[in-house]
Amino acid sequence: GSSFFGAPGAQFPSATMKEAVVCKVCAKRQAKMPSSWVLDDCCFYCPDCWEAFACHLCGHHDPKGSDFKGTWNCRSCRHKRLVKEKAGPSPDALQQLIIEESEEVCDSIKINDAAKSGAVNLLGTLGDTDSEEEDVVCELPAQMKGRKRVEPSKKVRHVILLVDASGSMRTPDVDLDLETRKELGINGQVSRIEAAELCSTKFAREHARARPQDVFSVVTFHEFASVVCCKASSSEMATLAFEDRAANGTFYLQALISAARLLQASPELQGEVVLLSDGRPADTKQALTYFQEQFLRGPLAGTQLHGIGFGSRVESFAALQQLACLTGGTFALSGSTVRGLCDAFSSVSSTITAGSNKWILADGAEVNSSPQLRVVDFELPEVGIFGKKHVLRFRAVRSSFSFDGQAFHKQDFAAGHVVRRRLPYMRGGMRLVYGFQDEQVSKNGHWMVAKCSRYLSGALNSPVAVEAHAKSTAVARHFASRFNSRLRALCAEPASLLFVPCFVYEVEGHAPENEPTCFAAERYLPGVFLKYNSNSGYVADALLPHNDMVQAFLHFSFEESGGKFIVADLQGVARDKEVLLTDPQVLSLTREYGPGDLGATGYIRCLKAHRCGRSCQQLQLTPISSSRVKRIESSASATSGTSGWQHVHSAHSFGDWERISERAAAEYAMSEGTASSVSSWIDIDKQNKINKLS
Repeated sequence: GSSFFGAPGAQFPSATMKEAVVCKVCAKRQAKMPSSWVLDDCCFYCPDCWEAFACHLCGHHDPKGSDFKGTWNCRSCRHKRLVKEKAGPSPDALQQLIIEESEEVCDSIKINDAAKSGAVNLLGTLGDTDSEEEDVVCELPAQMKGRKRVEPSKKVRHVILLVDASGSMRTPDVDLDLETRKELGINGQVSRIEAAELCSTKFAREHARARPQDVFSVVTFHEFASVVCCKASSSEMATLAFEDRAANGTFYLQALISAARLLQASPELQGEVVLLSDGRPADTKQALTYFQEQFLRGPLAGTQLHGIGFGSRVESFAALQQLACLTGGTFALSGSTVRGLCDAFSSVSSTITAGSNKWILADGAEVNSSPQLRVVDFELPEVGIFGKKHVLRFRAVRSSFSFDGQAFHKQDFAAGHVVRRRLPYMRGGMRLVYGFQDEQVSKNGHWMVAKCSRYLSGALNSPVAVEAHAKSTAVARHFASRFNSRLRALCAEPASLLFVPCFVYEVEGHAPENEPTCFAAERYLPGVFLKYNSNSGYVADALLPHNDMVQAFLHFSFEESGGKFIVADLQGVARDKEVLLTDPQVLSLTREYGPGDLGATGYIRCLKAHRCGRSCQQLQLTPISSSRVKRIESSASATSGTSGWQHVHSAHSFGDWERISERAAAEYAMSEGTASSVSSWIDIDKQNKINKLS
């Protein structure tokens, strides 16, 4: 008898009780123990009361849990949350710390007249002013020497929707917009699962306008996964109904297994996976392990996963952001409205649609040495724990760079003890991202991120290569200071554009085996990362917050530098009054800023892709007409040559890599077949999209 009563969640046999059975919560009485009731820790619970004790995060039933902000948390999840809260400050506090360190006051609030004149002359003297066009750009991109265009693919794509159907998706807290209210004849709010069903059908309908040949499969998941439909057309999706109603906890593994089976059943179709969830999964570790085996190293490598976070707390979607990032997919945070969810689906659809527009090198250039990738496993996201296990400890010398508009100034700091997580948790086009800590910079337990090359090549791990990355940030910070000052002088309460400071670390003595001796690091920037533009001509949708201002900064940097370079590859976290950016890339005609500087190729593409908006007009920037950009392209192709960027910095440090031509370098930079930047370490928003090809 005692062993039975001690079994948590045990179902009591349907035997007659001498005394009435009473629910501990609601005091409901039954003469006999119903089979649907639950006995836990010697207490009886009716079905409704027992269900109320389901943890919002993992789905486990725990009467001894606690209510947290209106949702029930089991003791295990509550403990994890408390540990995380004690481990460090909130995302807002971390962002505020970066803002305080990044804000600088510029001595002059006017655009450098001499520099502006140089940029205007570069445009004006090369172009025929009589033929100047009204629009600010021409088509993207024109046929470049040595390149050919690949037409948008007509191949059928298999889009798989994985929809969270856990118990929390029953919550009726989703606001309807006016249009949807009229369409459904409903006032008030709907449940999350109902909103997901509604927006999924709209997603298929809108997606079909651009790619009518694509087919859709839908899977709902919680502890188990159910296939709702398989390879349905957009018209068939119009009658979609989720038969598996919301229940239990959130488990990504079952969803990923179902997606893998559907993809492998139709290997002739190019697959795209879209995962929608409203919170953390209960199986983050197991899901990540399977994901790496199948989607990163296994038969499904190359398949993109896009994530949609159904909520407003970015901390709840670290695992989903990680999966999207590792495959180069999109992550969007929808909030708790149907409109926001539809917009999130739209951003994913535009990524998938534009992903078929590829640019490749014609008849590839010969490369003496192909950089070899590091073979790594990824750990769970946002692990800021630096104890005795799973870390590397060593001494390193830190340095930083500043830029005054004419020259760089290097500041060296004394060597100190630093600690880095052994495994990365994120990756970009050229770098792996690790949890990192330097108590001289990140005090009070705040942690940083270290960014190490994905490649084993000595050239790409050398101080020269890492310093080129840090110098791009220094240039961006200088012009951002002038940009913000100029906006404040012309606009009432404008948002600020700030770049996270970047440090260079060189290991003192011998580095751990197979680890780089030089790497970059910066403060950890939490939040939903948005991709505004890249170093190869990609420009994000105008719906992104502060998009017009961020795009104007690229134009501002071109004009303020006198046409010497532009600051592109702008990505980061948007706040109400600030945009916090990281990993910018300076593009120059002479390729002076590392392997991410694509020279004339990237420079011309970004100028062509730019569309002047309200911010450009407020800053009184000179429009970049298509006719003049074509002249710059002709001039650049005649003068840029084929020498690699490393010749600008060092004539003897790069071995075989320094003999790679500019065309080969561009091929390397875009080796993953995308239009994303080669310097971006986290590319949540539309990594593979480029502008429409005319």
